Amino acid sequence: METDSGQLPTEWRMGQGEWSLATAMIWGACLFLMCTVTIADPDLWGHTLYGLRAIEQGTLVERTDPFCYTEPGAVWINHEWFSEYSFGWLWSHLGNLGLWLWRNFWLLVVFVPAWIALRKFEASLAAAVLLLIYTAFCLAQFVVFVRPQLVTFGCFALMLLILRHFLDHPQSKAIWYLPAVMLFWANSHGGFLAGVGIQGVVLLWMGLGVIQSRYQRRDFYRLAGAIGFAWGVTLLNPYGIHLHQMLWDHLITKQIVREWQPLWEAQQALLYYIPFLLIGLAFFGSRKWEWIDLILIVVVAYQAVSHIRHVALLAIAVIILLPRPISDAIRNLFPHLNQQWAGDHRRGFRSLLVGASVLTVCGLGVHTIVNLWNESIAPWQIGVETQSRAPGMPVATIEVMQDEKLNGNILTDYGWAQYVIWQTFPESRVAFDGRYRTVYSAKLEQEFVDFQKLDATSEGPTPLLDQYPTEILLLPRSLQVRGYLQHRTDWVQIYEDSQAMLWVKVLPRFQEIITRAKQNQLTRPEIPKWCLFPADPNTLTK
Repeated sequence: METDSGQLPTEWRMGQGEWSLATAMIWGACLFLMCTVTIADPDLWGHTLYGLRAIEQGTLVERTDPFCYTEPGAVWINHEWFSEYSFGWLWSHLGNLGLWLWRNFWLLVVFVPAWIALRKFEASLAAAVLLLIYTAFCLAQFVVFVRPQLVTFGCFALMLLILRHFLDHPQSKAIWYLPAVMLFWANSHGGFLAGVGIQGVVLLWMGLGVIQSRYQRRDFYRLAGAIGFAWGVTLLNPYGIHLHQMLWDHLITKQIVREWQPLWEAQQALLYYIPFLLIGLAFFGSRKWEWIDLILIVVVAYQAVSHIRHVALLAIAVIILLPRPISDAIRNLFPHLNQQWAGDHRRGFRSLLVGASVLTVCGLGVHTIVNLWNESIAPWQIGVETQSRAPGMPVATIEVMQDEKLNGNILTDYGWAQYVIWQTFPESRVAFDGRYRTVYSAKLEQEFVDFQKLDATSEGPTPLLDQYPTEILLLPRSLQVRGYLQHRTDWVQIYEDSQAMLWVKVLPRFQEIITRAKQNQLTRPEIPKWCLFPADPNTLTK
């Protein structure tokens, strides 16, 4: 790619056409890797069901929760209502294909700004390939699921590109797209609060720039107006300011979900640490970076260290903000390699390297596709695994419950709860599910956490079994709570497989199934390892 000819040796220059073709091939391969395999997120059943109910009832949101028995009628602030409305409409009209297309649309919304940033900041071919492949591999850990969080990924990329462009071109009118992005974002996913924080940082930076005469006062006023407008439109949601209050409480409270844990507290792929290496490469290996980029990266990196799920935002920030310093750092670290691989006489060799990279990335995608297709899961379908803990779903146990017409108040794993709601509501209700503070109180959440920690050494009553009308337990077999339950005479285990166990309270209406279970008369279903969303037991695709 052409750069400032006075700064780089001739042999390091590359024609625009070659750069565009090579990066387009890598770009397409990375999209292929991310788009072709889809696994059902544990909350996908809930997201789709809530959208279907809203459409059927002719309303935007349900104000109170109808699904739980522990806190019936609790106020429900649904920060993902528009995404769920979209899920409901798409699934009712197009089935799994509709949800798959929705996911892939938001991947494009992420990768189009990434492409623009690579061109805008004149990334070298080596840097472009490195950033595209890394971003694809990192995001693949998050986007394999259909989830409203994808809206945050896309809107975050758009917002960064808009803000960064304005800092370079304060006269640009593109800044006025920001309110539209924030309006959509605030009604689709609660991650818009991250956008509010980033915008505040940029506003402060430009204010400082006015004092230092780097920017003109009118530019600051234009930015302040656009950001003020963008913040204001986030109040245009079904809940007003109460949405912001709920999200802030959710953000500052420690969550039991793995993705909300700090990076150092949970095991994760080493891939999650790569952005920190790229950041070090950019800021220690180059001098072609700007302070605002460093500040924004530090802010997003802090979010990523604090919550694993924000690693995806850090990967997006790196590819949007750091193409130029990473390009320069690669040149500085490998000057001779750059000279040897550059120039027209090396075009064939570069083409070979790009082609090998494309084949490698696509090959990994094809390998996964073939494995799932052997399980009857086509690339445009959504697969459900049925043998492990979440994101695997207890399909076999639900079939047992349906065959035995077993219903009531169910305490289950939070990762299974929205699948259980889909399969058993309205005959049954759950104690707690993955919506957390959008519905449930901090007290109930702590009681649920305490219950999961029970083991054979635990004694005495526990609130979820003794203060609430819990009747059925559908729990992962791996939980140590089994030892606690075995000490209690008021609960009986009636079913178990390698994934889940099913317990019922000793009540008159359960006596028949308890007796049949003791006589080993309950049939263990034969369920394939993979099936199609929504994994209804009686309609499985073998």
